[in-house]
Formats: sequence, C-alpha cells, structure tokens
Amino acid sequence: MTKKCLPVIMTIFLLCGCMSHRNIEQLSLVVGVAMDITPKIEPKTGKNQLVLTHQTLTETESGNMSSSIPYKNITTAGPTVHEITRNISLKSDPIYSQHQRALLIGEKASKTIPLDALINQFVRDNEIRRSSLAFVTKGDAKDVLTIQGMSVPPVNLIYELVYNKFKTNKILNPLTMGELSAKLKTDQSFLIQRISKIKNSVELDGAAIIKDKKAKFTLTQHQVEALTWLTGNIKGGIIYGKHGPYPFSYEIGDVQQDVKARIDSNHSVHFDINVQTSGRLSEDWETSKQALAASNVKKTERKIEAIIRKNAEKTLRLLQNNYKADVIDLHDYVRIHHPHFWKKHQHEWDEIFSQSTINYHVHVQIKDFGTQGRD
Repeated sequence: MTKKCLPVIMTIFLLCGCMSHRNIEQLSLVVGVAMDITPKIEPKTGKNQLVLTHQTLTETESGNMSSSIPYKNITTAGPTVHEITRNISLKSDPIYSQHQRALLIGEKASKTIPLDALINQFVRDNEIRRSSLAFVTKGDAKDVLTIQGMSVPPVNLIYELVYNKFKTNKILNPLTMGELSAKLKTDQSFLIQRISKIKNSVELDGAAIIKDKKAKFTLTQHQVEALTWLTGNIKGGIIYGKHGPYPFSYEIGDVQQDVKARIDSNHSVHFDINVQTSGRLSEDWETSKQALAASNVKKTERKIEAIIRKNAEKTLRLLQNNYKADVIDLHDYVRIHHPHFWKKHQHEWDEIFSQSTINYHVHVQIKDFGTQGRD
C-alpha cells in the first residue's frame, strides 16, 4: 500500500513547489536606485521626505529582458527606504533587487542626511548585493535615471564607465556598497565618484568628499586627476603640456609610489611622497628632428614633472587648508607604521592631516615615442 501511494505523494510534493511561481514578465528586476529628498517634512520621521526611483528592466513580447526602451523607472515617495519599497507593490509588480548594480544618492540628500542612515536598509537587506556600486550625483539623482532618448538603461552605462579607469586618471576606483558601509563606520574622510547629467547622457564628473558622513565638498575632474598623483592610484591617462608654441601629450604608463611617514611632534606628521612614472610621448606638434634629441627629451621630462607637481601640490593645499580632509589615505601609512600614534589620534586625524608637512617628489621618464623616430 505504501509503495502504491509513494508516487502520488511525490507528485503532490513536486507540484507544491510551483504554487509560489511568478511569470518572468511579472518580475520587476531592479538594476539601479536613485535616492533624493524633498523639502516636505515627513510626520513619521520629522525629517525630509525620501524619494526613490527604481530603474527596472522591461520585457519584450518574446519575454527577453531587452527592448527598444529597455527600462522603466518607478518613482515613489515616503518616510523610509523600506516602507517606500513595500509601497511600490500598491501600484506595480513587486520589485526584486538581487541584480541591483548601482545606488545613486542625490546632492541634497547626501548633504542633508548622514549616508550611513540613507544606506542602512540597503546594507541590511540580504537580497541586495553588497558589490553594487555607490555614486553621488550633481543635482537630483532621479534626473540621471530619467534621461530621455538613451538606448541602454542609464544605470548600465554608469556601471560600465567606471571601468574605463585604464584610459584616464579622472576616474576613481569603484566604490561598492560594502566598502561604503565599512568606510562610514570609521571617522575618516573619503571620496565617492560624482555623476552629472549632460543633455541626453551621463558623465563621470569629479568626486564628492564625504566628511562626517555627509557630502561636504566636491572635486572637479581636473582636481581628481591631480589627486591621483598624490595616491599613485593610476592605471592610465594623458598629461597635456606645451614646449614653446607646441602642444604635446604624455601617455602615462607605469606609476610607482613610495610614501614615508615620520612623527614630527605629538600633533604633526611629516610625509615624503615619491612618485616614479614612465610612459610615452604620444603626441608632439614640434615635428622637427631636433625634438627627438636626448637633450630635448630631458627638457620635456622636466616640464611634465613640473606640471604634475604643480597640480598635485595645488590640490594638496586645497585638501589640507580648505577642506581639512585626508581623502588621499595618508592615514593608512600612520596606522601601519606608527600604530601607537594612530590609536591615540585616529579620531582627530583630519585635523592632524591639515597641520602635517607633506613633501612631494616626482620623476618622469619618457621611454618611447610610438612609431615616431624609427626611420
């Protein structure tokens, strides 16, 4: 009797697994979220009303997750992130965030509400990948996701752009949600890549300086470029210069950095930042044969060093004197090599950074000129 009933029992058991199924066209797969605030004060929280814009992929007639307009934005307001997310079910299919690639935090929100509060629900939710990337936007984040006329979801374009770092040193390392959460648990200042809307597209547009858990200041693309020469975190890029009336371009190749930290007093540290770089003279409007003479190449190397040093020191003064924010991570060298000093002063590090002496040294070597000069 038992053997006869067993197939029936197994069939019932297997069919039960289909009871909670959903058709794929009913799944609103989130690829990105924009977070903004409005001037309205929410009665529940006593704080600015939150507005979330979820960008989801849309289905085609065949059921594939792409089409001529391959995405849809769902904008909802409310008091907290989780309540907004649940209220979406009142007007749309429930959203699924397992494939979320990016979180965009609007300028007002990032300056008004501490970031650890804004991302709290995202890092608690085990459905959201901690590898999704975090950004701050110029203006409202919603405006970046609702750009008209794009053939790809704006989130996907943003996600891919940050991996162009080997082409230009105006891009920061990608910052994941997990890394952002970890940085916000410290007292240290840091950077988040900034994004701007430009006509019908988006652009990586400098960085926001996060200090005391809020976006306090911004750096331009040019300042981010100069800042990378302080951190040595460079995968590629171009330096523009002129010798006489002739413009030239130096393509950055290898970059090596060495930092020495020495405790000067109870409230000051001396740093020596040494940078060695080699690359190619990829463009030179001085086309005479003399331009490739060894003496002229040396002069060009010294010009490139002067350009790098001038820009790096200008940005360094800005960080030390105006912003008092060590976003070039010099604290890591103190933490590693002078742990007792670090343990005593880590909570006032930005102040010590602003009073520290920092000497910057750079050496440039032009290793080749492309195909020029081979004949």
